[in-house]
Amino acid sequence: LTRRVSSIALVDPVSKSRWIFDATPDLPSQFELLKQITGDRTNRLDGIFLTHAHIGHYTGLMYLGRESMNTKDVNIYAMPRMKAMLEQNAPWSQLVSLKNIVLNGLETDRAVTLPGNLKVTPFLVPHRDEFSETVGYRIESRDKSLIYIPDIDKWEKWSRRLVDVVRENDYILIDGTFYADGEISRPMNEVPHP
Repeated sequence: LTRRVSSIALVDPVSKSRWIFDATPDLPSQFELLKQITGDRTNRLDGIFLTHAHIGHYTGLMYLGRESMNTKDVNIYAMPRMKAMLEQNAPWSQLVSLKNIVLNGLETDRAVTLPGNLKVTPFLVPHRDEFSETVGYRIESRDKSLIYIPDIDKWEKWSRRLVDVVRENDYILIDGTFYADGEISRPMNEVPHP
């Protein structure tokens, strides 16, 4: 059983555009899986939406650099602090200067419209924000909506009621990392995922 760091892909069936949510350390195998599923074996990637600056969520960007895929102008969508971190710190700043990636700023609760009339809206969630904000995403088509929250500390800390979020959306992919003490060798209060 292969387990990978959480990430999702979004594919528009008409334009065949494809986006990834979170550039994990498993990006190469996740991208290969995306190619298999879509039947598009090219390295075309229309963009990556980042949730926050913890290692499991953005370090896969390294595979876009000249030592690996050497991509050109891949759109990276990030909140202000995350965007600034990538612009101001090596090796990520080299991806920007070599135009492997293009950084696109996001705003809380402001939708980005993608081809196929898809909308992606970031919203803040409570999490350890040492280096950047942490967001989840609402992804909408004409008919359906999906919530993606890969990391959140405690539902009780969030300004939104989880039950309302569940009722308002068709699909929910949420952080269920830990349920009880004893699942990991550290006390849960050190890793406060729900």
